[in-house]
Amino acid sequence: MTVKEVFELRKQGKIEEAYEAIRPMYAVHQGKYTTLCMFWTASDILKKRITEKRLDEAGKIFKALLRLLPTIDDKDGKAHSGMLHAAVALDKADRHFSMLDFLEQLKVEELGNEDWKTTTSPATAGQPSHPIPSVAQQLLTCAFHELQGQQNGDFMARTSPLSSDELLGNCLKVMPLLQEAMRRNPHDKHNQRYMAVVYSIMGEREKAVNIYRQLLKRCHDSYLYAELAELTDEPGPKAALYCQAIVNQRQEKFRTGYRLALARLLIDRDKARAAYELHKCADTRKVLGYHLTRDMEQMLAQVADAKTVTDAEQRDFYNRMAAKYPV
Repeated sequence: MTVKEVFELRKQGKIEEAYEAIRPMYAVHQGKYTTLCMFWTASDILKKRITEKRLDEAGKIFKALLRLLPTIDDKDGKAHSGMLHAAVALDKADRHFSMLDFLEQLKVEELGNEDWKTTTSPATAGQPSHPIPSVAQQLLTCAFHELQGQQNGDFMARTSPLSSDELLGNCLKVMPLLQEAMRRNPHDKHNQRYMAVVYSIMGEREKAVNIYRQLLKRCHDSYLYAELAELTDEPGPKAALYCQAIVNQRQEKFRTGYRLALARLLIDRDKARAAYELHKCADTRKVLGYHLTRDMEQMLAQVADAKTVTDAEQRDFYNRMAAKYPV
């Protein structure tokens, strides 16, 4: 079989057959077209393995493709961009994949304009078109989800938070990409938020706080209020920010973390309101099929004798806190 015939198999959608055909050919000859064929057939198999949830195999193929990439003729940059998309897909599918480690190897200067271009999904029946972030922006988003998970101690197997030095090291891995993102789009909400996260990890709290305050003048995403609350020491303003996070989050299942944080602040000051937030958390977890954590059980025991406020009373409390402690 020739390389041309392998490409034809690939064109026909017979990707497993194409992959098996090119492997022995590549093993004995690494010419220009054999190498290209090996790369693209392996890329097809990588996508298929991710879809099949055969993630161990997918990870090995991904690493092999990274080794192969510098050896192929990639004048149009499509192979390089393909690896960026593969990294995003693998990150979403495999909790053991580290986007931060991938970015440590990435040469940001090799990203082309196409890698930074936002695209639009085609409209389908009942589904309007919507913007799709550039692959470079998706890499950045994946990296910051990992970084925040490490900071909070819930990354991968929910291990303990990383040390300050380890977090700083991981900030350095993502900084070249973040700096380029800020250069290209300095007013982007997500880029500014990521910079605030970096500042908070670096111990430059005031810089982080200033970014969040500026963002909240034009955006009212619940997570922005919550992240600013984490950087706030005074109980009153901190509670007000969690109140705003609750109000600005429409989905109850995403409010539970904010409610629990608010309950911790209130439990020694206002047990009735703390009880309200804890019962809301407990009810939502039960609906979702989750058990109560030991922490929640202990807090519920502390407010067992408290008379819970009504929905209307708690909404009024949120409004009063927002008015008393404006951002």
